[in-house]
Amino acid sequence: MPANGVHVDVSNKTLKRIQGLLAKAQATNFEAEADTYMAAALKLMAKYGVEMAHLADSGQVADEVTTFEILIGTSYGVDRRALLVNIALAKRCRSVYMQMPNGYRVTIVGHASDLEQVKLLNASLQLQMGKGARTARDSKGKSSTAFKKGWMLGFSSRVYERILEAERAATREPRPADTTSTTGRSTELVLASREQAVQTAFEKRYPKLGKAPKRTLTNASGYSAGRAAGDQADIGGSNRVSATGAQGSRR
Repeated sequence: MPANGVHVDVSNKTLKRIQGLLAKAQATNFEAEADTYMAAALKLMAKYGVEMAHLADSGQVADEVTTFEILIGTSYGVDRRALLVNIALAKRCRSVYMQMPNGYRVTIVGHASDLEQVKLLNASLQLQMGKGARTARDSKGKSSTAFKKGWMLGFSSRVYERILEAERAATREPRPADTTSTTGRSTELVLASREQAVQTAFEKRYPKLGKAPKRTLTNASGYSAGRAAGDQADIGGSNRVSATGAQGSRR
């Protein structure tokens, strides 16, 4: 129960709206229409994250640091894992993975409201990346494993950049006086405090972790094609920032 004894349930209704927008984006075969739906979904997600952060900061909602696990299968498992890790990092979460006989077990640590967003985005973007990689062809019309892996690395990197820019835009957006946290803290301070709470919980849970080996880019044309597809991925907007997609055993 929040400190002031008031529980404001804003999550279910908003998440259902986001799910509806994602479903519409995935259902249409028209790129412009899909981008419109996903632009609305991403903007709503970012605003939802900021709102939940302020509500939790003022004790109006319970939004504790928790975890969820997901198993990534062996088929292009490294590439699919990288996409999930990038989404989590852009949503202020941390991740760790363990290699299993049937793939990778990825554990994401973050605030409950942020983890819900990670789940929704991961489900949608994994489908988009898989579909795009299956149909991706190089300039000669050929498709190879190296080209597909380069394509997925480029896609994941570009998607990370776009989600991160959307989050930054939401942070900069002025908040109405009547919705400002009762603590009086700025959005930047509230989010920084949440990130620190996640990092502390992560380090306590996993005090000794190794770093993942760096991946080597083996197909530059596939990477470029994947980044171009990431620009068109149904997460909305055409934001451009200078960033590198993160991946590995510890993020």
